[in-house]
Amino acid sequence: MDATDRLMPGPEGKTPRFYEVDRGNKTESYISAVSGNPVVPEHIMLKEKRPDPEEPAPQKPWERPPVVARPKNLVQIGLSEEELEEFRNDPCWKFIRTVLFILFWLIWLALFAAAILLVCLSPACIVREKPNWWQTAVAYHVWIPSFQDSDGDGVGDVEGLIDRLDQLRKSGVQTVWPSPFLISDDEKTAVRSFSQMDPKLGVNQKADELIEKIHEKEMKIIISIPIATTSLEHEWFLNSASASKTPNANYSQFYTWVSKAADSNFFAEHKNLFYLHEKGNAKSAVLNWQNSNLREHMFNALSSWIDRGIDGFELLGIEYLARTPNGTEPEWNAIYDVIRDIRFHVDTYSNESTIAKGKKVALFSTREEAKEKDKKRMAKAGMDTVINYELGEVEKDTKICHKNEGSVATCVHEILSDVLLFHSLNEQVWPHWRFGSPDLARLASRVGSRPHAQLLMMLQMVLPGTNNIYYGEEIGMRNLANDSRVPPQRGAMQWDDSLNGGFTSAISPPVPSNIDVANINWKRQYSEPQSTLKIFAKLAKLRQREDALKTGTTLIGRLVDGAFTVTRFNNFENRTTGNIYVAALNFAEHPVKLPLTDLPNNEKLQKSTIVTATSNCEAFYARQTVDFGGKEVELEPNQGVVFRYSA
Repeated sequence: MDATDRLMPGPEGKTPRFYEVDRGNKTESYISAVSGNPVVPEHIMLKEKRPDPEEPAPQKPWERPPVVARPKNLVQIGLSEEELEEFRNDPCWKFIRTVLFILFWLIWLALFAAAILLVCLSPACIVREKPNWWQTAVAYHVWIPSFQDSDGDGVGDVEGLIDRLDQLRKSGVQTVWPSPFLISDDEKTAVRSFSQMDPKLGVNQKADELIEKIHEKEMKIIISIPIATTSLEHEWFLNSASASKTPNANYSQFYTWVSKAADSNFFAEHKNLFYLHEKGNAKSAVLNWQNSNLREHMFNALSSWIDRGIDGFELLGIEYLARTPNGTEPEWNAIYDVIRDIRFHVDTYSNESTIAKGKKVALFSTREEAKEKDKKRMAKAGMDTVINYELGEVEKDTKICHKNEGSVATCVHEILSDVLLFHSLNEQVWPHWRFGSPDLARLASRVGSRPHAQLLMMLQMVLPGTNNIYYGEEIGMRNLANDSRVPPQRGAMQWDDSLNGGFTSAISPPVPSNIDVANINWKRQYSEPQSTLKIFAKLAKLRQREDALKTGTTLIGRLVDGAFTVTRFNNFENRTTGNIYVAALNFAEHPVKLPLTDLPNNEKLQKSTIVTATSNCEAFYARQTVDFGGKEVELEPNQGVVFRYSA
């Protein structure tokens, strides 16, 4: 230290300061006075050194380290982690948490047990059964000689049918029904062999090829079997007529033989004996189904076709399965017994056959003039369906549809109402509809109007059950003009506007084409947006996927001035679900407003969609969205429309 620093303040301008002295034996007050540092008394110092209440107490070894408080988050909702920490071990909150945890699991177990009880005690849900293939089938009845000629001889054949399967598939056909099929004398019941196809249609191997090709396209095939008659040229008849010879002894009772005939309408002479035949048809001898040997042979014939792939049989001539002693009347009680035996054999063989593998083989038949009780008994005996023949009798200006009515609307509505009521009251009798066949005049000719035939096609395709469509009806073909070469309803199929309508290349074919082939043909109608073929194809395809059209309830509206509606809807467990389909048909020669007030869920009519319409309809077209909120639809003369709305 500089010596001058110890000087007292003076004239030299040095900063004055106190002296630093040795403590020695000097008192604190003295030192304080000399050095300029005040001395605080000891009792005051002790008071100032008391612990700060905000300063944490010293940490004890067994205590958890304190949580450092974080700044409060102004956007935080609820308590923070630090704020909740003090409740972790609080006895009161621990008790509450334990009680709530136990209560949660008790409630969960109670709800689980209640759910199990509800399932066990509730009534079982109604299982919606999938219909058999034949219940919703559109069966296309082909008359082979008039359908397609493949070899230029002017007569249709099986090869020609095979060539046209793609067109049938495109138009929505699901089942093919070729006729005639078996070799016979009359193309019907006088069959010569139950195992051979008619050689005029192709070699017998073509039958197996046809079955295979149809199945490849995921379609079914059914054939007609004359179940009670044969030709006089059949091997069985020839053997039975010579039963006196030892090798033929087993055939003696295959037919009904008498030494004296009382009625020439049912018996004909052969080798000094008389055999029973169809009424007025001596070429068709009646088999004796009461003979067990005959039954075995017939069952073998059915089994053979099942193994070859046939999916169903039309049993022709069931009224001759059993006859009264004089042969003039059917014995229906005995006939029903025979049908039961046929049903049992077909089902048993199909289930046991390694080829058929249990597939469902359909059996159906026609019984002209059958009453309601007759249809019920036939269904009970084992028939899957009995064809409703009634609408096949619809014809303008006849005793069925009186000429004073002006159109077929009244008789169609009346017949249809009765038949639908019968089926609704007898669900075991499955509906099967036929508007045309090889033995009936064509629909467009019977009703006298192609637009009315189109309306009836639309009607048929929305009806419940199985549908038969006779070839050519899907394009509105008419009868041939008076021509003795073939029956007028069996004219050549009209495929296009070329020579003979594309049916054959022959110059002058035995099976002629109609004169309107240039305008009425398959190719033209398939290319048009609205046509009879388009109506058929659209509805046939819809029937394959829409529950309402497959198995839904049917409601026929009241007749209003020559017009009416048919409604199809799915009523499942007393609820209307899915789409509701309505066919509105006007057969009158003037506009008609049809009320829609009776339709189910009619408050949804504001959002309706047109499915299809007749070719003469300009106001409606496919996929058009329309508002029927006024609960009526106005149709022009001879027009029809099918629309849908959601339930």
